[in-house]
Order: sequence, then structure tokens, then C-alpha cells
Amino acid sequence: MKHQPWSLFKRAQRSLFGEILDWMLTPLLLLWPVSLALTWLVAQGLANKPFDRALIYNAQALAQLVKIGPDHTVQFNLPQPASELLRADETDAVYFQVLDPQGQLLGGDRDVPQPEEEEKTSLVEVKLRDDEMRGVKVRVASTWVRLEAASSVTPGKAKAAEQTDSHWVFVQVAETREKRSVLAAEIIKGVMLPQFVILPLAVLLVWLALVRGIKPLSQLEDRIRARKPDDLSPLDEKAVPLEVAPLVSSVNDLLNRLKDSIATQKRFLADAAHQLKTPLAGLLMQADLAQRKDASEEELKHSLQQIGRASIQATHTVNQLLSLARAEGGGSSLSRQPCDMVGLLSEVLQESLPRAMEKGLDLGYEGADALSPDVHLLGNPVLLKEMVRNLIDNAIHYTPSTAERTGVITARILVDPYSHALVVQIEDNGPGIAPAERERVFEPFYRALGTNVDGSGLGLSIVMEIAHQHGASVSIEAAHPGQTPPGACFAVRFARVNAT
Repeated sequence: MKHQPWSLFKRAQRSLFGEILDWMLTPLLLLWPVSLALTWLVAQGLANKPFDRALIYNAQALAQLVKIGPDHTVQFNLPQPASELLRADETDAVYFQVLDPQGQLLGGDRDVPQPEEEEKTSLVEVKLRDDEMRGVKVRVASTWVRLEAASSVTPGKAKAAEQTDSHWVFVQVAETREKRSVLAAEIIKGVMLPQFVILPLAVLLVWLALVRGIKPLSQLEDRIRARKPDDLSPLDEKAVPLEVAPLVSSVNDLLNRLKDSIATQKRFLADAAHQLKTPLAGLLMQADLAQRKDASEEELKHSLQQIGRASIQATHTVNQLLSLARAEGGGSSLSRQPCDMVGLLSEVLQESLPRAMEKGLDLGYEGADALSPDVHLLGNPVLLKEMVRNLIDNAIHYTPSTAERTGVITARILVDPYSHALVVQIEDNGPGIAPAERERVFEPFYRALGTNVDGSGLGLSIVMEIAHQHGASVSIEAAHPGQTPPGACFAVRFARVNAT
């Protein structure tokens, strides 16, 4: 089986210039044939009018030549000059027909087509119609003529004459349509030929107008391409058309966010380098001390202990940096599944219990039962476990335990009975966090003042980022207000609980 080229699967890129040109030219090209059809119909009407008037005049002239003779018979006398004049058309053939009341031919051509039954009227009204004669299309003018008997009838016979001396005569004049077709063609040529010149000119003008219209976009592209890689200053919104201003505004907003992101990354890298520099410098110094020839066994042992401690600190910092990067890179692509928060918290407590016992701390759990359906939520179990671990590690780091006062750390899973929100609480009886510093402790590498505990300063930043990825909020309060020490209570509130 042959593989199709990748280019066939790529979606064709749309051209704004081509799309606008299509939308402008397509109606123009579609309306052009419609214009041709309408022009043809109008030309036919214009060509018919003068020849129809002449045809009507001929029919009326023939009707005036029909009279009633002294013997009460219908007579039609067409002088020879009039007959020659009637048939003198060089282009079309002209036919006429005069029928008496009995339908007998009085003059003209017998095979002129007859119309449908018409109502007779005393007015000389000429009607026009299209018909066919001898296989050729013709235009026919027809009229009924009412004739009265002469006034010389004797008085004794007046009543009878009144009943018998009224006659209806049918007159028709037919003409072929050659002149009309020629005139209609001339009209169409006079109208259409200029359009063959105007249409390409219109297309050219539309193309030039579009080129001129999108020129500001090309200028904007040139200005962006001419920028240096580190130039993130906003674009000038006043130098672009009004329709492009929202796009430029969005780009400026993206540039501002990108500038903030780059500044944050630079600050993060600088802080990370500073944090790693201390344990690495300690490693180098202790290695130099251990390599001295006059170093005693005790000094060598001490140096190795310091090297181990610095290695642990550097490893912890690197792991925290990786956790923060993983949390920040989650976003919409974060894989989610139903998570049992009580089960996750229990695992972290079991893992942290040896360190708590080593420091003499009382580490425990209270709250919702693991069998409760309300303790499940949709999330990433690895990140949620990392979040809980950092909260407990932070409490273990900063909670002292002395002979006079035992350090107590309590982990809780609570469910709000009204909003059904799930809340994870980690409470301790340590020194607490001053209200002025409660927002700053979530910044990377920041440590609360007055504490001499070793740490990377990244734990709470990781907690905040993971909570944000899961749509949760983090708050800090004093665990025991009014007491000394007040302790600290970290609460992570998830808006949705059910994983189904």
C-alpha cells in the first residue's frame, strides 16, 4: 500500500485576499448573464413597439377600405398603389386578409392564421398576437369592423334594413419578424459590447482596490518581522485600520503576558541557580577538605556527612523544581481520573510518618470516611498526591517539638454539607505565618521571616499551582487564634467533589 503525500492531508490555508475577491467577483459574474437575459427581453419589447404601431396603422387603413355597396353587399377595394406600398417591405413579408360576415375572403391571403374566438365590439380595436404562417413566425394585427347600410333606404323598408344592414367584417395584417429580430440584436449589441470592456475593467479595479485595502496588513507584517527577538513592546493600534485594531489589541495582550512569563522564568532560573549554588559549593568545599593529606579520620567522616547532607538538599531542590515544572505544564492536557482523596492522603501520611516520629511530632488524621462517595473528585492522582505531600512536608519542617510542647500535625478531609465542596486541611501548632506574609509564601523560593529551617522554598508554590490546575483555592489561617504560638492551617477547597 502506497503512502499518500503528507501535503494531501494538510488543510489548505485560506487566503483572505482570495476569499474577499471571490465574494466580490462571484456576484458580479453571476449577475452578468442575468443582465444579458433582461437586456434581451427589454430589447425585444423595444423592437416590437415601432413595428407594432405600423402594423396597427396598416390594419386600420385596410379597415377603412371596407364598405357596404348600394346593393347592401360588403365590398373591399384596395387600390393598386396601396397594395404595392403594403408589400414594398424589403426585409419582411407582409400579408393581409379581409373576411366578410360569412367568412368568405374579400381580399388578401387565405392562409393567414385565424385567432381564437373574439368578442366583437363597435369600436375599431386592433389586437396584436404572435402566430405562425407557412412555418414562419409572424406578428398579426386583427380587428373587427362594423359596417352600417347607406342612408338611402326607403322609409317603408327602414325597419327591415335596420335588422339586416349591420355587418361585421374581419381584417388581419400579418408580418414576419425579421426586422424585429435585427433591431433587437442591434440593441443588444449596443448594450452588451461595452459590457465586454467594462467587465474586465471592473475586475481589474476590484483587484487593485483589494491590494490597496490590505496594504496596511502587509505593512503591519513588515513591522513585526523587522522587530528584534527581544522586542516585546506593544504594537501601535492607531497605525492600523479600525477593523484590525481588535487583532492588534489581542496581540499586544499576548505580548504583555509573554513578557511577564519570560520575566517570571528569568527570575525563577536565577533563584534556582542561587538555591543550587549553595549546596553545590558546600559539596565542593567538603570534597576539598576530605582530600587533604593531613585530614584525620574524624574530619574525613564529618566531610562525608556534610557531602551527604548537601547532596540530599540539592536532590530535594531539583525534585521540587521538577514537580513545579510538571504542575505548571499540566493545563488543559492534564490527564484526569476519579481520585479517592482519603486514600491519597493516607498514603502520604504513611510515607511521612517516619520523619514525623524522628522529630517527635504527633501526625494524625480526622475527618470523612474513606467509604464516603463525597471524598472522590476528578483530577490527576500524581499531582494531587504531590500537593498533599508538600503541605505535610511544610508542616513537618516548621513545626517544632520540645519537651515542654509536643508538635501536633492534623490532616483532615471535610465535605461542606451545603455546597458539597471538598476541603483538604493541614493544621499544625507551629509558629504560624504572619498575615502580611500569607500571600508571599506561595512565591517560589520565599521563606517566612524568623525561621531557620532548611528548605527550597518551592513547596507552597507547587501546592498553589496544582490547586489552580484543579480549579481549587488555597487559604491560610491561624490554627489557634489568640494563642502562642498560633499555628497554621492550610485549606485547599475544591469546588466539585463527585467524580462521576
